[in-house]
Amino acid sequence: MKQISYIFGLILAAILVVFAIDNGAAMTISLWPLPWQATLPGFIALFIALVIGFLVGAVAVWFSGSKARKRARDLADTARAQAHQIAEQERRYAAARAAATPAPPAAPASIAGALPPPR
Repeated sequence: MKQISYIFGLILAAILVVFAIDNGAAMTISLWPLPWQATLPGFIALFIALVIGFLVGAVAVWFSGSKARKRARDLADTARAQAHQIAEQERRYAAARAAATPAPPAAPASIAGALPPPR
């Protein structure tokens, strides 16, 4: 599986190198209401746009998953509390069982003298 990812990575790198060589012409980037301008090679402008798009998408996914993460935290807290309650009940049950088990009865002295001697 690792070899396939290496092969895929090499093919992607070759495509990016060919794209960068082919789109090396300078282009001016400006954002209309702002006074700044930048002259960059075309491939760098595209790569910057891809990185910005990736980051915006990652932030959107992060915020959309906040309800699920909160629910998972709440469920984990509930599970921890229930495990604590179960352990406490098991401890109480073991203590009650130990207290309820009577000691083996000792033979009364009057019966011990009436028994025939062991052979």
